Amino acid sequence: MAVAGVVLLEVLSRAAVGAAHDQAVARQTEILQDLGVPWGPGSAGGTAGETAVFTRAGLGELMLRLGRPGVIVQLQDEEGRVVAASPASALDTDLSVPVLEPGESAESAAEGEGPVPGTDDFVYVAHGMYVDGRPLTLTVAVPMALQQGTLRTVSLFLLVGGPVLSLLGAALMWFLVGRSLAPVRRITGQVRRIGTARLGERVDVPPTRDEIAALATTMNGMLDRLQASDRAQRRFVADASHELRSPLATLTTTIEVAASDPSGAAWPEVAPVLRSQARRMGRLVEDLLTLAKIDDAGLRLRTADTDLDEVVREEIARMRPASRHEVRVQVDPVRVRGDASRLQQVVRNLLSNAERHADSWISVSLRAEGAEAVVEVVNDGGTIAPEDRERVFERFVRLDDSRTRDTGGSGLGLAISREIVTAHAGTITADEDRGGHCRFTVRLPRENGPDED
Repeated sequence: MAVAGVVLLEVLSRAAVGAAHDQAVARQTEILQDLGVPWGPGSAGGTAGETAVFTRAGLGELMLRLGRPGVIVQLQDEEGRVVAASPASALDTDLSVPVLEPGESAESAAEGEGPVPGTDDFVYVAHGMYVDGRPLTLTVAVPMALQQGTLRTVSLFLLVGGPVLSLLGAALMWFLVGRSLAPVRRITGQVRRIGTARLGERVDVPPTRDEIAALATTMNGMLDRLQASDRAQRRFVADASHELRSPLATLTTTIEVAASDPSGAAWPEVAPVLRSQARRMGRLVEDLLTLAKIDDAGLRLRTADTDLDEVVREEIARMRPASRHEVRVQVDPVRVRGDASRLQQVVRNLLSNAERHADSWISVSLRAEGAEAVVEVVNDGGTIAPEDRERVFERFVRLDDSRTRDTGGSGLGLAISREIVTAHAGTITADEDRGGHCRFTVRLPRENGPDED
């Protein structure tokens, strides 16, 4: 506002001086024309050459005839004395006009000639001429009292009103900004009060449908995700603790029983139990570490061209000697782009799941369907209800609660399998085949696999 005030005063000053100058030039032109001198706007204040006027009237009578309202007209002799003026009271007015030779012109301010001087008491134009053979200087001046009063009024208004307007504007801005940010402060306070024990609370969403409402909605979405993550973490810790407790209890009890026999004969009998429970704990810890890596930074794959049929055959060869069921195999040569060790883990989990639930046989097939490689593992055990076919891929989910934990899995194999298949841009589903048998199907892209890590 200070800069704007200075610029405004400068513009007003220039406009006032320019208007007064134009008025003085116009009155000078009228006076010279009354004297019979051919004078036009193009020659005003400039190069008209020597001007001579002859009149029978005296200088005082001449001034009465040449006087104009709103301006001062003076005639100065070659020594700078005012010899005639209109009005007569202007004889003693000092306009500080230089003495001009006939034909010369001068003015106090002219447009387009550099910075315009400040508004003095008068703005004048002067011209040297001969009057009845006597060299005189004709001066036409416009008083600037009114313009100066206007500029002082504007300056006073800017000096006093500017700070007042600034303070009012600042107060109004403070009020409006504070009012607009009040919902943000309320949201901040609500979020600050929400802790781990109060994740179910949500911030209020204002009905304004603006950025503040979007912020509140985003905060509620973040709280939903935090609450879901907290529930998942708590469930994961509880389930992992429960899973580890069973083999640990078995190991502890078995060791205590063996240690209570002074002869040491019980050790060969409990050794298979110890090995079985140790292997079970090892698998569980490995699965937990795999899931922790997935949750932390995502599954990292070492991809390469992989013969999926070799992966499937290798896992079948590993499990067939220990299987209690007939294993039917139909595998076609199929190559995919993927991590062989991770894909082997998927096939192993599916075969282990089928081995636990099959009644008499397990069927494994691999084929190519268009741009996909399809792996199917079918068993003749109980089928999965439609409402559980997605839930079965969740962590620590067991659909058969009646089976013991010693013979059952940890409930992590299928969850890990889905994560691995998804990382390969594939899908894994649970359904029934045409014969009504339980079937797990893995579909992997044969081309455009994930980039190599």
